[in-house]
Amino acid sequence: MKDMCKASLSFFMLFLCACSGIKGKLLVMEGNFYSSRGLSNKAVSAYMRASAFHDAKAYAEFGLGSSYYALGETDAALKRFKDAESAAFEDAELLYRIRYNQGIVRFEKGLFDEAAADFRRALEADPSHVNAKRNLELSLLSQKRQEAGGQKSIERETEKDAETEERLQTLFKFLKEKEVERWKSSEWIENAPVYGPDY
Repeated sequence: MKDMCKASLSFFMLFLCACSGIKGKLLVMEGNFYSSRGLSNKAVSAYMRASAFHDAKAYAEFGLGSSYYALGETDAALKRFKDAESAAFEDAELLYRIRYNQGIVRFEKGLFDEAAADFRRALEADPSHVNAKRNLELSLLSQKRQEAGGQKSIERETEKDAETEERLQTLFKFLKEKEVERWKSSEWIENAPVYGPDY
């Protein structure tokens, strides 16, 4: 039985090595592993190597964008998300993720009109996501506030405006955290230790 398992495992490993494109996908998985543990620099390295493989390019570019965002490099993140979008031609879920994350980056940069456009395009890829709908509304409200703020003097702004802005930011932060949790929950989870007899 052990020999049969070893033979099956050996065949599977040989099959993986023989398949073109598998190496790129494995490198994306390696990048995801490092990214899920907060090791963004190592994740960038794995994603960079994966981007050389055509089958993995869109996912690698998306991973690079996410890693650069985690490192605070928002301009580099937007460039990588753009590259990922041009490579992700048939994967609706990936297109949604790319556009949604572009919207988050642009919202945080205060580019509310561009963020709203990104959230709209994310919903075109997959209209079932409530978070994108909420973030679109937040972007539009923030854009209106920004335009109104440019026409008013700072002295005439009321405390109610500040409270509303604080609520919008809190809601946006909550939605962002939920999105991160959703991504983390889809990552590989280490096996829980088994307590008790092993027989």
